[in-house]
Amino acid sequence: MEEQKVKYPIGEQDFKMLREEGFHYVDKTRYIEQIKDGSKYIFLARPRRFGKSLFLSTLQYFFEGERELFKGLYIDSIDWDWTPYPVLRLDLNSDSYDDPSRLDAVLDNIFSVWEGKFDIEERPKELSQRFNTIIRRAYETTGRPVVILVDEYDKPLVSNIHNKENIEHYRNRLSAIYSNFKSSAQYIRLVFLTGVSRFGKLSVFSDLNNLRDVSFLDEYSDICGITERELLENFQIGISGLAEKNGISYKDACRNLKKNYDGYRFARNGSDIYNPWSLLNAMASSEISNYWNDTGMPKLVAKTLKRVQANLQEMFDTYCTEDDLKGLDLLSPQPLALLYQTGYLTIKDYEPKIKRYRLGIPNNEVKDGLFKVLLPYYVKSQSDKEEKKIISDMVMFLMGDV
Repeated sequence: MEEQKVKYPIGEQDFKMLREEGFHYVDKTRYIEQIKDGSKYIFLARPRRFGKSLFLSTLQYFFEGERELFKGLYIDSIDWDWTPYPVLRLDLNSDSYDDPSRLDAVLDNIFSVWEGKFDIEERPKELSQRFNTIIRRAYETTGRPVVILVDEYDKPLVSNIHNKENIEHYRNRLSAIYSNFKSSAQYIRLVFLTGVSRFGKLSVFSDLNNLRDVSFLDEYSDICGITERELLENFQIGISGLAEKNGISYKDACRNLKKNYDGYRFARNGSDIYNPWSLLNAMASSEISNYWNDTGMPKLVAKTLKRVQANLQEMFDTYCTEDDLKGLDLLSPQPLALLYQTGYLTIKDYEPKIKRYRLGIPNNEVKDGLFKVLLPYYVKSQSDKEEKKIISDMVMFLMGDV
């Protein structure tokens, strides 16, 4: 394969498109085997741009029985009859939800498509009842239980982290929608949800007491992102291109990629993970640059940290419990949980004797983002004396390599 023919799926989140158009794909389908035989209700939290949407798309086409898309991949080798299931994919990542009416509009559009697909003419007035009807009719029409995939279930909440009224409004709306996972359980094969956080004190899953959170489990730690092994096995051409363009050796190219994009860890004994967004961009452009920092909302994070008067320097190398990281109270967010769930901090080690995680900054790309984007906004409203001290302390800390 020649380098110029490698197509890296930057921003492409549809598995079918990747496979049919010949995009580069790292096989993650072994995790489908765990999911299809596991819990009925599963939740996965990961930072933005880590491949959650692509994995949900992969699940969608698997359960829809499109076996041709999986030829040559791990999941095609297992014992599976490939009979299609009805799949309902609820993508909440496509809007900003600034206006309280936006969620209803998004859901109405999605539900209308499903109602047409399953020939539902009499539509209840309430969105929650419409969803219930859709789930039941999908089961009755196909004779098979329904697979429900929810992409960024918490986007309306996260988008309104500084608006208590909107948070409460969206919490109530989402709770009503998601309550169907329990009330329609007899019609459901699988519910798989992704998001940034499983909000503990603002739960939209109060009735779903059997939801399995796999976010910190070793066996799911590599489900999103790229491991060192996957990098070396799948990106030889891209690494060679990076080395050639920059006049460095293959080993030095690997070292640069590791320093800048590796270092994420999501479980006690999990592998170190490369940021897939940044890695793919580096492969496509043959350049080491700060790709991930341009995709998020650092000002939103900084504004929240200022509101809760967080001491940044103390948090960049600290210990905490798993419970400190799992939940996020949007009305009074804890800085450690916020920084971990948004990708600015990650697990560096686990001390079993004290049952504590050690957190740290993942890599140089994140450090650079903290220095150039997050830090200036964070100190902007401080007094001159406070600002100088914060900048001085943080510059000393952020200057070195991870």
